[in-house]
Amino acid sequence: MIKGLNIDKYLGGDKILNDVNIHVKKGSIYGLIGPNGAGKTTLLKTLVDIYVPESGEVYILDENIQENVKVKSKIGYVADSLNFYPDFKLADVIDFYRNTYENWDEGRYIQLKNIFKLDEKKKIKSLSKGMKAQLAFMLNISISPEVLILDEPTSGLDPVIKRKVLDIIIDEVAENETTVLISSHHLGELERIADHIGIIHEGEILLEDSIDHLKSNVRKIQVAFKNGIPSEIENNPDILRMENRGKVYEIIVNENIDIFMEEIRSYNPILLETIDMSLEEIFIYKMGGVGYGFEDIIL
Repeated sequence: MIKGLNIDKYLGGDKILNDVNIHVKKGSIYGLIGPNGAGKTTLLKTLVDIYVPESGEVYILDENIQENVKVKSKIGYVADSLNFYPDFKLADVIDFYRNTYENWDEGRYIQLKNIFKLDEKKKIKSLSKGMKAQLAFMLNISISPEVLILDEPTSGLDPVIKRKVLDIIIDEVAENETTVLISSHHLGELERIADHIGIIHEGEILLEDSIDHLKSNVRKIQVAFKNGIPSEIENNPDILRMENRGKVYEIIVNENIDIFMEEIRSYNPILLETIDMSLEEIFIYKMGGVGYGFEDIIL
């Protein structure tokens, strides 16, 4: 599991993280979504102890991460920018990981090598950004991590390789109960693999929830009444948004769906139906009121 408590972090005098709390359950895939500049990378670097927070604590596998070599050996971390020695060959980097991590899985590495087909004789400086991302991903899966933290791991990958990476992440969780935290500004990508989502904006976590709970507790309702909408319905505090076309009202309801539906039925509507919503729609309605930059997210 991963737990960050009341984390504050400053960089260059600017407060980048403000009282951040994050909770990732064992064996889950947690998607951290946010536009560029929201604080995703700073948070992940703080969670793996590259950055030390000014206040707050980080626990991974129930232990404080700071200067904890034992716990760090169980973490795979793929950074947003990869700083391998440029004159090293891929084989040199692979040997370094092979000899450093006691849980290195040679069989797993060979499987991944056959998938990504990187030439071990090449030097790091000859690789594209996408190839470096593939190498880092291969290495951090091959060390058999209990926790896998990935910062925009599909950036720079073509669609075919991107799908393979996401499939491998799903397999890791299913087969090994690996705990995964993955950041992205691509909501559709995270919706495909994540079971929990956190939204970060201007250094603060605005929302943390399971995707199933979000989808079951935010619903779109279409309803019509013979003599217009009753004021008790119109003024319900659980309504996120409401608009009408003639007698038909489209209502977005947050929480207490069953109670709201029961109240509507008590007024004998002439039309009543519920419509499932995509995660994209849910986020827009839940977070639009706080100035969240959805234009910066690939939906």
